Amino acid sequence: MNKFLMGTTALVAASAFAAPAMSAERIQLTLRGFSTQGITYVDADRDGGYRYTDDGTTVQSGTFRPRSDDYNEINFGSSSEVHFIGSTTLDNGLEVTFHAELELEDDNDAALYYYEATDTIDEVYVQFDGGFGRVQFGQQDGVMDQTAVIAPSTFRGHSHNDMEDRRMDPFLPVGGRNYINTVGDLSGDHIKIIYFTPEMNGLQLGFSYTPNPCKNDTGYSQCVYDEYGRNYWEVAGTWQGSYNNVMFEFSGGYGQGEGWYYYDDPQEWTVGGNVGFGGFTIGGSYKDTNARRTWSGLDGAGLPSWRANEAGAYDENSWDVGISYESGPWGFNLAYGRMDAESRWGTSSNIIYDPSTDVSTDGIYHYEAEAESWIGGITYRYGPGMQFGVGVQTYERELARTGIPYDVWPGGSPTDGRTHSWEGFDGLAVFLENSIKF
Repeated sequence: MNKFLMGTTALVAASAFAAPAMSAERIQLTLRGFSTQGITYVDADRDGGYRYTDDGTTVQSGTFRPRSDDYNEINFGSSSEVHFIGSTTLDNGLEVTFHAELELEDDNDAALYYYEATDTIDEVYVQFDGGFGRVQFGQQDGVMDQTAVIAPSTFRGHSHNDMEDRRMDPFLPVGGRNYINTVGDLSGDHIKIIYFTPEMNGLQLGFSYTPNPCKNDTGYSQCVYDEYGRNYWEVAGTWQGSYNNVMFEFSGGYGQGEGWYYYDDPQEWTVGGNVGFGGFTIGGSYKDTNARRTWSGLDGAGLPSWRANEAGAYDENSWDVGISYESGPWGFNLAYGRMDAESRWGTSSNIIYDPSTDVSTDGIYHYEAEAESWIGGITYRYGPGMQFGVGVQTYERELARTGIPYDVWPGGSPTDGRTHSWEGFDGLAVFLENSIKF
């Protein structure tokens, strides 16, 4: 499949240069981008605990450790980018575009999910457009991400969904990071080659291939991370149309890669759709994935991370549904999102602690997690590219984890002890959002 994608895309790109290109203007860069600022008040409760049972039912003395934290905070936040974009059209009709994005704040999500230092520059790529369709090469999102259709919203920074892109998560400072995401982002914006077909009766298909998860390094440096998987390919499509003044938009995609070491073969699929009429838009989306990757054994939500597939399986599904209404400069929206996940993984790293023997052992962990979020509010466009909004958001998360010690893993036998831990988060946020596009 990879050879087919590479060969087909190479033929398409070669055909674009078959006709001679004479005089053309050099690419002149222009500045685009956005800046979103937020003020939020958060009222949240976070509780959890840990206990060790000798025989699976009897709690060992001194190992029951519940905790509870209450938060009432006002926080300021921002998310801003400057985009450098330029294009020129050659005499043979080929349009050549350069695109780069400068993030004006640290993007810690990049380090959390995509095996790199905190982002400053990302999505650096070149693009070729012509009668053959579109070819992109460089640091760009895969086709599942680029074509994704999710529940409608008039907010630009705050969302119940896809916080890697939106970034304005009011619960993050109090330990409530929102992991609901129905957007297919299997390969992130790592270096890849992408092809989109010409649009035909509202239908457009796309294909992308990412050999390794790497970016932000000169040349070929640091472009082999086998232990995190490789050879990601994605296929996706979108269709837009109308009938009797009713607008339709649908998307769907599938992607997979090759796992390595701690990582089973990652794969995910997505679907989404919106219907618009008379100022209203109603829609939703769904994603099923077995890929969750972070640097450490547990991520900020207590969910299993890149070790999750060492001994078994990780499965996560997320969905959302929402409605928005726009009339002149005013916008109104309400949306709901939910995530459910479960995992089983084993480790030979001696991390399951047995207080009866004061020894850490190998073993297997079982996880179950769920999260849900509501968001609603009003927005107002007060100038060209300028928008102000006020909204309310809730977020709840529950996590349960059981550890089964083994004398040896893999291939050993389970012992009598069990570790049990749990965590709950319940938050309410009221926020103001100001956003400028330029």
